[in-house]
Order: sequence, then C-alpha cells, then structure tokens
Amino acid sequence: MLNLLDEILGSILLAAKQPIESFIQLETADDDTTLLAADGSLVSFVRIHGSRQIIGDEEYRWLIDQATTKMGSRFDRPGYALQVYFMRDPSMAGMDLQRVMRSNHQAAQALDLNLGDLLEERSRHLTRFLAHEEIYFVLWTRPRAASKSELDEARKALRDKKWAKASHAQDPTQALEPLRTRHKSYVSTVVSALQEISIKNTLEDVHSALASVRGSIYPLLSNDKWRANVPGDPLLPRVSTEEKDASDILWPPLRQQICTGDAKTVSPTLVQIGDLLSSGVDLTLSPADPTPFPQLLARLIDGDVPFHISFLIESGGVDGSGFRSFAAAMLAFTNEVNRQIRESLRALQELAQSDPVVRFRMSLSTYGPARDRKLVESRQATLIQAIEAWGYCQASASGGDPLEAVLSSSLGISCASTAPAAIAPFREIMKLLPWQRASSPFPEGSVTFRTADGRIWPYQMGSSLTTTWFDLIFAQPGAGKSVLMNALNLGTVLSAGNARLPYIAILDIGPSSSGLI
Repeated sequence: MLNLLDEILGSILLAAKQPIESFIQLETADDDTTLLAADGSLVSFVRIHGSRQIIGDEEYRWLIDQATTKMGSRFDRPGYALQVYFMRDPSMAGMDLQRVMRSNHQAAQALDLNLGDLLEERSRHLTRFLAHEEIYFVLWTRPRAASKSELDEARKALRDKKWAKASHAQDPTQALEPLRTRHKSYVSTVVSALQEISIKNTLEDVHSALASVRGSIYPLLSNDKWRANVPGDPLLPRVSTEEKDASDILWPPLRQQICTGDAKTVSPTLVQIGDLLSSGVDLTLSPADPTPFPQLLARLIDGDVPFHISFLIESGGVDGSGFRSFAAAMLAFTNEVNRQIRESLRALQELAQSDPVVRFRMSLSTYGPARDRKLVESRQATLIQAIEAWGYCQASASGGDPLEAVLSSSLGISCASTAPAAIAPFREIMKLLPWQRASSPFPEGSVTFRTADGRIWPYQMGSSLTTTWFDLIFAQPGAGKSVLMNALNLGTVLSAGNARLPYIAILDIGPSSSGLI
C-alpha cells in the first residue's frame, strides 16, 4: 500500500513539474548514438568543434546559403526540431588546459625532464585568457514526422511486445519503428551538410551526450569520465525489494542518474541548483535585423559573463497559423494592427511554398556562486543588455517558473522552451547561429594556442594529418617571433610518444634560443 501511495505521489509531482527530474524527457538509449524521449521522439547529439576555414563576409553569405539549402529540406514538414546549444564559461578553462596539456606532462616524465613548474606556470597564465566552450546540434525527430496510420500500427506493435514489469526503470522496447528510418536519414543529412560547409563535427555516442547533458545542468560536476547506465551496459548489482516489479534489477531511469540534487527557488527570477545560483532570460521579440552571432558574443565576453544559449528551431512553422490568419482577416477592419498581422501571416504562408518557415524560440541563462546573489543579478542584467543590443530585439527574465526558464537553455533535456515562439524563415534563423567559431584540425597538440576571443586552439608539429609542414613566422622586431619559435621547439620536444630527445637545429642571431638550449 505504501509503495502504491509513493508511486501515485511521485507521478503527481512529476506531472506538476515539482522536482528538477520532471523537466528531463530523456528516457533511454535506442542505439549507440540515439536516445528515446518520453513522447516517443528520437534524439541525437552532434558536437560542433568549429569551422575549418576563416569566415569573412563572403564566406559567411555562402555558408548561410548552403546551410539553408542542405538542411532546410527537413524543415518544410512537421515533426523535426533542432536545438543549437552554445555555452561559454571562463571559470572552466582550467579543465580544458589539463586535458590539452596532459600529453606535455607525460612526455616530460618519459624524457626525465623536470619541467613541471614551467608547464604549470604556462597553464596558470593561459587560464586568464581562455574560456571553456561547447556547441551542440541536438536533432529531434518527433512522432508527427510519421503518418497517423504508421503511428497507430507502431503503437499496436508495442502493446504486443513482452517486457518485464518495471515502473521505475528504462524500457528499451518503446521506440516507434517508423521514426527510426526517418531519424537516421535526418541525422545523416545534417552531419553531411555540416561537413560540406567545413564545420567540423562529431556524432556523439549516448554516454558522451548524457555526460554533457548532466554538465549543462550542474556545471561544477562536469566530468568526461561520468557514464550513465543504459541498455547495453552491464547491469549494476542491486538488491530487489519488490517481488512483482523488476525496476531494481534493470537500468535506473535516466532522469534519476542525471539529477544529483534538487533546485530551490530564491526569487521570481533566481533559482539555486546545487552550489550555483542561476537566472533564465527569454527572447520575447526576435531581432528585427538578424545580426551575426560574434557581435552578441563580443558583448558577453566584455562583460565576463558565463552563459548558456539555446536556439530551438521547429519545422512546420506555418502549421497552426491558419486560425490566427483567419481571425486577423475577420478583424482586419477593426484596427491597423490586425491588418498588419494578416498581411504578415499571408506573406509567411506564401514564402513557405518555396523556402522553409520555422518556429523559433531562444532561451539563455547565466549563473554564479550561490553565496553571491548580487553578482548573479549583475550578470543577468548584463545578459539582457547584450541581447537587446543584438539586432534590435527584446528579452525578459520575468514570468513563469524560474527553474523552467533556466532549464530551457540546458542541453537536450526536452524539446521545449519558456520563450514565446516566433515564426520566421529558416534562412533568417541561420544567420543567428554560432557558425564563426574557429576549429583546430588537431584534436590535441603539444602547443596550446588561443584565438583572440579565448577559444583553445591546439597545434601539433609533425602530425600525420600533413605529409610535410613549414611554419613561416613574420612580424615587426620585438613582437615575439623568437619566443614563439622557442615554444614550438619545446612543443616538438614534448610531443606525445617521444621516447628520446629529438634532434633540433637552430640558426639564429643573438641569444634568443639560449633559454631553450
């Protein structure tokens, strides 16, 4: 009886979205790169490493045209969604440096070189100029992508499947078969399109994706080694407490694995999650003049604000606008605003005949230590000011549940947002996305460079990615050419896999190279 009462109360709390777990719609893994959501949607995560080319004005226009053409074909019909997630946090740069410079420390130990102090000082110095960044494309294939007859047949087939009674465990048998083929095609289309426009990307496995999801909710707990337990993984030994329910001997629900603590509402705009105080901001009026993302990023970098951004793009933007168009047409004679609404909807419906028109929502959040409320409020104000200066738009931090507003900018937990939806051409939304982030061709390198805006850029001399290489360095006297050459030579010495000191010849005038020697 107590177990039944507990189950009923738990269901009520989840439906009312009381605990933080209730906002997470991810249910289980369908295959190595696909997750299943509570409503039957299939979800995949594509990590964006950045552009492989320098993007100027001409390259930017070409990229927008190509992205619209290659990816837009999926967004002219209902059932598909794309979340573009971007986060930046200067306080997390130390973890990236530890990962990138790990090979330097290992090479120094293998060569018996006492360079620990030098490498640690370099890491401390670089931390002041770097920031941790993550960019993801989260691809959703919703049940609406299939026809009603296909869904009815698939759901009937699910009812005929036999599975253990496990009300508090993952059920890997609930995926809708008609969506699998559509989702694989959707993912393949987007990944191929990104490659063709020189955007370096990786289709993440479910373990890496879920670790990133957890890190977006709990930034202080971000850990690449954390692994969720999903179908296909060994079952963790646990003692069953129920004779007729197998939940205790199957994979625990993903929402319970991801959520390590609850949230507490502090004010109408602030919520405490773990040891951080967070504030959500919604875009209430989309940019009148779509402006490239670097202009927004530059303002946020100047304000030294850690932030998450979620661009939620849903296909079939003109679906459901028919009634509004009809109502506006009927009331057009009452005032000028209704007539303008009617004309706008009519123009979008005509545009949808040739170019995809989508629903667009944008949510942001910032955070800081729970003990420093004034700092978080200051960051919230900076975030709103930066957004409203980006293409003449409007943003708001008030209204609704503050926890839901914060989680709207989290990575891939649901296909939802507290921001009001706008209807816009797919091409115009493409102009807002973070395409211009630089990507190094080297996943790791013995030399750590940085971009002007603080993005880590590893570099490896003599990599197998190139058949030969030349480093040409030119600058005015005193600009640091010799310092850079010494750093490159030291990187050659500390390259991963070196079992003995390499031979290096230096032809130079003056004592510039004496420090390395």
